[in-house]
Amino acid sequence: MRMHILFLFLFVLTQANAQNQIAIPDTLDGTSFELNLQNGTYQFYAGQNTQTMGVNGNILGPTLIMNKNDFVDITVTNHLDDTTTIHWHGMHVSAANDGGPHTTIAPGTSWNPRFAVLDKAGTYWYHPHLHEKTNLHVSKGIAGFIIVRDNEEAALNLPKTYGVDDFPIVIQTKTFDANKEIVVPSNADTVLMVNATIDAALNVSAQVVRLRLLNGSSQRNFNIGLSDNRTFYQIGSDGGLLSAPNAVNRLRLAPGERAEILVDFSDLQGQ
Repeated sequence: MRMHILFLFLFVLTQANAQNQIAIPDTLDGTSFELNLQNGTYQFYAGQNTQTMGVNGNILGPTLIMNKNDFVDITVTNHLDDTTTIHWHGMHVSAANDGGPHTTIAPGTSWNPRFAVLDKAGTYWYHPHLHEKTNLHVSKGIAGFIIVRDNEEAALNLPKTYGVDDFPIVIQTKTFDANKEIVVPSNADTVLMVNATIDAALNVSAQVVRLRLLNGSSQRNFNIGLSDNRTFYQIGSDGGLLSAPNAVNRLRLAPGERAEILVDFSDLQGQ
């Protein structure tokens, strides 16, 4: 088993300047979604362009915000040079809408899944799932969050303002060649990144913050904790919100696994 010990360093602005600020993906909400799979370039390293793939952009994809019991209509258009699929990881949908290896999207064509959102509030994600190409397409950058909301969550006193006190955090590792191009497949995926950002930092307020964690890597397990070993609280897993918070100081995530945690930074006011 291959595992990284990952310490989440979350700083206020003055401390984070020495690192690279992570990008928070844009959101799409409602019941109709347009997703465009495309080639692009992205600078993981300053001044050096890397060939990537993304959804509605050069890398990663927008966060889709859905409500339980809504009926959603999604159009996925493939502008890549390769056949692919898009799978709604963790969501309860029919085989015809699942986006598995059997539901291919040829270059220049579109796929139109339509389904009722049956899942409870929680964190899910979408990514390609083409036979023998999943690793390539995800490692190149096609992946995005899905946030499902429901009345049960709305009644809870949880951070819910996206990008302010509620953050999507996708953790990945990659391998780069001498030209800073992504190598797939590789067992030397030792370059760690968060939201496609190497040496990443996130500015947060001195308050309780909700982090939606996703292990978006191909092979790595991550053992997640805070650099000062403080306790944080797991409130969600792959299946949605837990029945009660779980106090931990380390949380292990396997590839594809999600967790929601609450971290209290209120004692770091002014730091």
